[in-house]
Amino acid sequence: MNMFPGSFDSAPNIANWFTINKDGTVRMVSGKVEIGQGINTAFVQIAAEELDIDPDRIEISAGNTKDGLDGGCTAGSQSMQTEGISVRKAASAARMLMLSKASELLQSDVRELNVIDGEIYLNDNSTNLSYWSIAKDIDFNQPVEIYMQPKLPSQRKLAGKSIKRIDLKNKILGTHEFVHDIELDGMLHARVVRPPSVSSRIIKIDIDKINTLKNLKKLVVNGSFIAVIAEREEDAVKLAEQVNKYCKWSTPDKIIEDPLQFIRDTKSPIINSLDKGKIDVLRFDGISTEVSRKFLCHASIGPCCAVAQWKGNTLEVYTHSQAVFAMKRTLASIFNIDESDVDVMHKHGSGCYGHNGADDVVLDAVLVAKEFNGTPVRLVWSREDELSWSPLAPGMVTKIDANLADNLMIESFDISIKSPPHVKRPSGENGEYLLAAEHMSNPLNPPNPVDTPLDKGGAADRNSMPLYDIPNIRIQKQIVYDLPWRTSAMRGLGAFVNVYAIETLMDDIASMQEIDPIEFRLKHLSDPRIIELIERVRDISKWTDRSSGLPKGFAFSRYKNSGAYCAMVVEINVDEDIELINAWAVIDAGEVVNADGVKNQIEGGIIQATSCTLIEEVNFDGEIISATDWENYPIIKFKQTPQIQVELIDRPEEPFLGVGEAAHGPTAAAISNALFTAMNIRIKQLPITRERIISSLNI
Repeated sequence: MNMFPGSFDSAPNIANWFTINKDGTVRMVSGKVEIGQGINTAFVQIAAEELDIDPDRIEISAGNTKDGLDGGCTAGSQSMQTEGISVRKAASAARMLMLSKASELLQSDVRELNVIDGEIYLNDNSTNLSYWSIAKDIDFNQPVEIYMQPKLPSQRKLAGKSIKRIDLKNKILGTHEFVHDIELDGMLHARVVRPPSVSSRIIKIDIDKINTLKNLKKLVVNGSFIAVIAEREEDAVKLAEQVNKYCKWSTPDKIIEDPLQFIRDTKSPIINSLDKGKIDVLRFDGISTEVSRKFLCHASIGPCCAVAQWKGNTLEVYTHSQAVFAMKRTLASIFNIDESDVDVMHKHGSGCYGHNGADDVVLDAVLVAKEFNGTPVRLVWSREDELSWSPLAPGMVTKIDANLADNLMIESFDISIKSPPHVKRPSGENGEYLLAAEHMSNPLNPPNPVDTPLDKGGAADRNSMPLYDIPNIRIQKQIVYDLPWRTSAMRGLGAFVNVYAIETLMDDIASMQEIDPIEFRLKHLSDPRIIELIERVRDISKWTDRSSGLPKGFAFSRYKNSGAYCAMVVEINVDEDIELINAWAVIDAGEVVNADGVKNQIEGGIIQATSCTLIEEVNFDGEIISATDWENYPIIKFKQTPQIQVELIDRPEEPFLGVGEAAHGPTAAAISNALFTAMNIRIKQLPITRERIISSLNI
């Protein structure tokens, strides 16, 4: 099932995108969802630009399957690159259709008309016509492709400016409705009773004793899926704790002592991702690196939530899922009903970057709601659920063997990647990679997912292809399917580890040759766009100025080699722990629509990547995931966030480039390179902790 369909496949006509209301507002539909990245604001800005109206006039409906516009999953930093351009085309088509009607009424040439905030002018003179006065006489069920005429870069007035976030005011005032805030008549509250580990299944449950518990509305038992329902949320929380005492669970058959070593030793088939140049010249002459990352939690600060209601054989769901149409298809498949009988409506929830528990909690809620047909059920995960039961970001091992030519330029890279799957999103039939689907009495066993090929963006091998001028490159990967823990997409997928491997090795080779690491990279670059980026970050960071006494590190990548370019310099303090003090990033995201939005994405990425680089790791007790709260899975604190300076290279003549994941890999590698500058040690297993630094010093 295609997780990223073209928006015009489901919404070919102008009417699918825009409704011109007689009150002077415009209703706009988007197939992408807002998960904190500001994409709704960018889409409104694009539409307002093309329609020549004030952005405040636009009301956006995003991620509602009732609207019929399937923009695919909001993931992969693709929203601007895919739907952004679609919004531009659709809005320009709406404008041209209305101007065509106005020219007919005015008996004028459409080229003589212009628009100011929806008012139509003829040769700069008022006509008393407006979008609102003529829209009622226009059939907007016209193909976008016939009328679309996007403005030229020189004609745009809003592009590149930072308009206010359309969702921010209500969020600050506390009036914004999140999925957690939904209150429906007669709504019940539920919690799921979790087994002790991922492969544990129910052996025995004392239903008679459970049914005597106070405030229990109903106990739901569907195989090993067990949930409690109560009229009040606090009662549901207490009941879930009590019920678990009356459950006996199986214990795992196989214990994996060292998950990373298990990945390293995999016998999974080798998949050839890329052969470039003369592969027969590849040989190992002693320049290599092998880096690894432990498993990570998504660690959304707010827990996942969903509200579900069955009405006969029809189903309504409120969710903060990133993929509402995929969820619609998946639910229809699981319950064997028509897709037309399922409506999935997006509401804002806790932000996430990747496949966290937002999809899983939907099936939890729907299964429980089926026991009370006609009654809405709200189900919220606990903090322990959030950390221990969401899909994990997979642990990874990436090894690179490098070979130098006689002139000391890099002649070849031989790259090997080992990783569990990075993408297990529910997408429809045979795609029900959901927690409860594994626990139901008739469990669903979808096939192992195919790792996305590198030429489609890659998954485990994402960003494993360096953009440096290296003539001979081989990239191979092995996908590890026989681990017990669920893994799926997290910000950057394999790019985080692969960029770390490439960019730290580049510094290692530069150090061996006693060459400045930035100069060494520039020797291996011919792309003027990349060169400009790197030279700019070198300048704004005052790369050669070490008067602060703090070590600096550099790293670069272009996300997926098709998204935004990011060059970064960091400055760290090495004391009892590593502290990121300053970060300078220069970003080339093609055309910039909302400068603040781009900067916010990069700043957020740097902060999250710092947390993943220095702090975050999942530990296991046998098969049990030890992460249950912020004490045993800490994340970066406010006082640990660095000073960040982001500079944008705006290229209005170029296409949009996704920015959401651009800073992740460069941040990690730059921090490691700064530590290498400071202490001449290379930490090859992430996160870079005090213990691993001490261990490296003792070798």
